[in-house]
Amino acid sequence: MPSPASFAVATIFATMVAGHGIMSVPKAEFDPTVMRTTYVATIQANFPGKFNDSPDKNVAAFNKAFRDQQATGFKTLRAMLDPQGPDCGYSKLDVPAKPIPSDGNVVWQNPDSGEGFVPSHTIWLDNTRVFQNDDCATNFAEKPAAHLPVDFASCIGSCTIRFYWIALHQHLWQVYSTSSLQLCRSTNANDAME
Repeated sequence: MPSPASFAVATIFATMVAGHGIMSVPKAEFDPTVMRTTYVATIQANFPGKFNDSPDKNVAAFNKAFRDQQATGFKTLRAMLDPQGPDCGYSKLDVPAKPIPSDGNVVWQNPDSGEGFVPSHTIWLDNTRVFQNDDCATNFAEKPAAHLPVDFASCIGSCTIRFYWIALHQHLWQVYSTSSLQLCRSTNANDAME
């Protein structure tokens, strides 16, 4: 579980909107009329600090500013981002349930460019945060896909997985959200992820 200092902070830095990536396991399905790696909204940079520096400095500035405002502002990044854009971003909500990954990992990747994992983000199962890392680019540097360990124990029967991140490389922050609408515990040992 993350330390209080890193509670619910998620940031990414990439130079192209199409370079941000997707959750591929469990497989999120997307509205075919929208580029699956596009942001769902922009918000004005609303914390003090400089956010047009190097990715490392931008992440440090955001993490500090987010921690500093938590006592009187947003307790989690999810609370900050949920009101922005459509629920679950552009992922489709009317799809069959996916099995919980048997290895306990959520996979993030950019299948379009093959780039490695650049964001840090937060993952929730229903209302339980199950993954958080402030520096995924360093801590999950696998290419072209990163395997994020998630404790799925809180998913009893079925649950919704939500994946949040925010890009800070300009004065308008880009909001990203995706979901694999429902997960369910498989009763068949032969079930496999797509």
